[in-house]
Amino acid sequence: MTEDKILWTARYAEGDLSEEERLEYENLLRYDKELKAYLLDYHDAHGSLIMFMDYDDERNALVAGIQNLNEVYFADDAIVDQPAPVAPSQKTVKFKPYLRWLSGAAAILLVGLLVWSPWKADLYQQYQIVPSMSVTERGAAQNELDQAASLFNAQKYTEAKPLLAKLHAADNKNAMIAFYFAVSLLQTNETAKGRLLLEDLFKGQSVYKNDAAYAMAMSYLKENKKTDAKFWLEKVSNGAVQYDKAQELLKKL
Repeated sequence: MTEDKILWTARYAEGDLSEEERLEYENLLRYDKELKAYLLDYHDAHGSLIMFMDYDDERNALVAGIQNLNEVYFADDAIVDQPAPVAPSQKTVKFKPYLRWLSGAAAILLVGLLVWSPWKADLYQQYQIVPSMSVTERGAAQNELDQAASLFNAQKYTEAKPLLAKLHAADNKNAMIAFYFAVSLLQTNETAKGRLLLEDLFKGQSVYKNDAAYAMAMSYLKENKKTDAKFWLEKVSNGAVQYDKAQELLKKL
C-alpha cells in the first residue's frame, strides 16, 4: 500500500530499519519505481527542510504545529509525550509506537506525503488508458501486425516498437499503426517523437482522433504538467469513449 511504502521509506532514510529489513528494502528498490520515487522525494524534501529548520523560536512553534497535525492524522493515542525543545539531531515528536523514529522534519514530510502523495502517480495510473491493439486488417504484413499486436497487448512495448516502426514506415497513412506506434514510443520514454505522431493523428479525421488527444493528455500528466494535460483533455469530444474520464480528471486537476 502507498502508506506502507512511505513509512518504510522514511524509516529507511532515518536509519531505523533492522539489517534484514534494510536488505529487503534495498532489494525491492532495485525494481520498484514507486518506492524509488518516494526515496528521492524524501531526500529532496528532507534536505530542503533541514536547510531552514534552525534551532530557534520558529522551529519550536513548528514542532508544536506538528503535534497538532499528529492529533489529526494519527488519532487514538497519537501524542505519547510532550518533549521540551531539543537540538535538530534528536527526536522532537513521538507518534504511535511504530512512528517513534520520526524527527520534526520527517514528521512534516510524512504528513505531506500521506496527504498529497497519492498525487500524480495515482492520478496517472487511475486514468491512464492503453487500449488493446485489435488487428482486423488482412494483407501481406498480417503476420507482423499480429506479432506486434500480441507484444503490445502483453505490454511488451520495447519489443513491439521496432515492429510497429517498420509497419509505420511502410504505410504512414495507416492511423491504427500510427497510434499504437506512438503509444509504444510514449511507453518507452521516446515522448517527443510519440507526441509528434499523436498531434498528426489529432489533426486528421481518423477514428483515433480522440484516442490521440487523450494519450497526449496522459503523457503530460505523467510529467505532472497539469496545464498541458488539461489542454488536451478539453479536446476530447463529447461522445468519445474517453470523454467521461477526461471530464472527471479535468475536475480533479
